Amino acid sequence: MHLVSYMKRDDDDTLKDEDLQSLVRLCGKSILYLPSEYAPGSLVLPTCFRATAQYLVQHAGDTRGVFRIPGSVRTINALYDHYCVAAGEVGASESTIRNPNLPAHIRVGTHDVASTFKRLLAGLPGGILGSLGLFDALVGIHSQLRGDPEFTRTKQTKLRARLIALAIGAVGSQFRRELICAVFGLLCLIGRTAEKAPREDEHGRPLPTGDLMGYSALGIVFGPLLVGDLINCYAMRLAHPEGGLVLFPVTPPAGMGAGCGGGMGTLVTGGGGGSRTLTVDKIHVANRIAEMVITHWREVVKHMRSLEVLRMSTGALGGGGGGGGGLESRGQSLVDPYPAMMLRPSVSESFVIRKPAEWG
Repeated sequence: MHLVSYMKRDDDDTLKDEDLQSLVRLCGKSILYLPSEYAPGSLVLPTCFRATAQYLVQHAGDTRGVFRIPGSVRTINALYDHYCVAAGEVGASESTIRNPNLPAHIRVGTHDVASTFKRLLAGLPGGILGSLGLFDALVGIHSQLRGDPEFTRTKQTKLRARLIALAIGAVGSQFRRELICAVFGLLCLIGRTAEKAPREDEHGRPLPTGDLMGYSALGIVFGPLLVGDLINCYAMRLAHPEGGLVLFPVTPPAGMGAGCGGGMGTLVTGGGGGSRTLTVDKIHVANRIAEMVITHWREVVKHMRSLEVLRMSTGALGGGGGGGGGLESRGQSLVDPYPAMMLRPSVSESFVIRKPAEWG
């Protein structure tokens, strides 16, 4: 309900539905610094994202209910309007470009900044990921490795992390890749603090932990923000429903509009007893995907460094829905500080094909 209350003035919502390149042009760009285990390097973001994220890095770790407890509507609107005004006036964006931190004249709390950060993400076309292609890949990573007896838990974690790193690296827009790294790095930092918090005091008595924002709680909050309204256009099939959430992604044609579906997906399954129709909550699927990425993020960062993901410039997964591939097509005209590089060879164990001895 609080989301509706601070999305009230559409005529003043200058930043809504603007892609990342446009936000850089309107609000400027700044560099976000995360601890080394949560990001593969420094990240260039639109200043509105950098200022709110950097504040949360410094203050949100020990704040209970962050992202879940709403902030002050007045303060959220004041913060948002600060960047809208800068975007709407010629030359006014210099104030945000030169100051990568939050405006000093607005008194804020952590919940206020967290709610503003979520509002900025909600205004991005295509959400955090920017396209159904990347969401499609993450659904496949989550589903196809689930419960495979061939993998131990450690191997499964490393394999998932490497595939997630490759999927993000295939996104065509440098801005989009760095935003994804910033969001999940921040969420993993906050979630890990909650996961490591003691559950009992020195006398063995349980401590109140219901308002801690661990990986699962953050996944529930940010799952709906992964691809925004594009989730309505996402179709999927279910195989062996008795085994849990095992999905085969079926991405619809690119021309389908944002209203081509709903929160529930119709799933047709086959088996010995014939086909039957099931339904699945797409938002629940998105929550599980967000939790997976947050949980594996520190391992993902290791693979990103070895693969130099932030330097990739190929767009195998496309960049629709908000600046996915336009930056490279314009010759990196806005900002892409890294030169184009090919994907490095895998650092994992090499696979050698040998001719069977009976072939002579």
